[in-house]
Amino acid sequence: MDLPSAINYIEDKNKLGITPGLDSVKELLARLGNPQKDVKCLHIGGTNGKGSIFAFLQDILIEAGMSVGRYISPTIITYLERFQINKENMQDEDFPKYVSIVKEQVDNMEADGLNSPSAFEIETAIAFLYFKEMKVDVALIECGMGGALDATNVIEQPLASVFASISLDHMSFLGDTVEEIAANKSKIIKENSICISHPQTDKVSAVLKERCNQVKATYIEVDDESINVISEDVTGSTFTYKNGDYFISLPGTFQIENACTAIEIAMEVFELDYELIARAIKGTVWLGRFTVVNQEPLTIVDGAHNEKAWSELNSSINKYFTNRQIIYIIGVLKDKEYDKMVDILKDTMSYAIAITPDTPRGLNKEILSDLFLVNGVPATTACNAEEAITLAYDMAEPEDVVMVCGSLSFLAEYLNFDYNKHKE
Repeated sequence: MDLPSAINYIEDKNKLGITPGLDSVKELLARLGNPQKDVKCLHIGGTNGKGSIFAFLQDILIEAGMSVGRYISPTIITYLERFQINKENMQDEDFPKYVSIVKEQVDNMEADGLNSPSAFEIETAIAFLYFKEMKVDVALIECGMGGALDATNVIEQPLASVFASISLDHMSFLGDTVEEIAANKSKIIKENSICISHPQTDKVSAVLKERCNQVKATYIEVDDESINVISEDVTGSTFTYKNGDYFISLPGTFQIENACTAIEIAMEVFELDYELIARAIKGTVWLGRFTVVNQEPLTIVDGAHNEKAWSELNSSINKYFTNRQIIYIIGVLKDKEYDKMVDILKDTMSYAIAITPDTPRGLNKEILSDLFLVNGVPATTACNAEEAITLAYDMAEPEDVVMVCGSLSFLAEYLNFDYNKHKE
């Protein structure tokens, strides 16, 4: 099996969709020798910020001399970003080997009359096999969606269960209220373990604390009152947390809170010192999270894709770009509450260029453009990054801002775009 064949195999399994439950992934892992039991894991759930928290933590643990595996989804640049060790993607030649090993057991399951595991369940099994074979010191494992029935919830004794900010998303699967969603996600907390959380609303905190009480887990939540923001702009933030001084280059108040979550994990779970932590997070980069890709006009790529993230983006824009014209290049998925996105961001929009994300879930650009127009935002459409950037730059003055956002699914072409050719 070569790399294209291996990826095609996963894509074919993607057509199976999502089947809630852990039976298939547990059966698959059992047939593979339960590799997850031989990997020390940190398990993170939540709605927004999972990737950023683990980006900070990854840098901290690497700075401490550890071999750090990381399993993430979705990815932005390449498929094999899903499987990383010390920020290096799995090698092209290795992936087919792991797919072949897992495929053999999937075929056996089907021959035995069992349902085939989903693509995500297969990828999860590959991640555990890879991290076990490569003997990582610790693996950072992100939930795909929810918690209770997420394929990653086969970790029996995590070093810690971690929570990013929990808010409304995937309601058709997880529940209609934030309490229901939090209850689902809280099921990754295991008995006699430690739980470390980003600052949550009172309703979410109550749910997480109740779960910890039920399973005799220790609950630690980042204390907002212990955060003192010294300075904050588009280049990053300087702040203190529990008497330690820190700088991060990822802008946004929410990134300060994400960094503090990673700091808590580093101190509570790994007992690392302040100097090492501060040194490590100073250089943390997480592509697609308010990433500056060009300076004139200032062009930013951000993966805001749900109500909470749009609100955070709106807050950052109002904080950093008062009285500046903002030209949006924006695309969303049709299963998101994009009407709320327009309502939240419309007052910051000088102009909107709608695109259709290249995925079956992508909302047609004409529908989005019409929605902007109905809400009083001048708008047009573009077919690709080249056309969208050309349109935006033709109308932008040097002091204007171009904001690319709406979904993680199309950000790669804007992160990789050659902006120099527009400087001629």
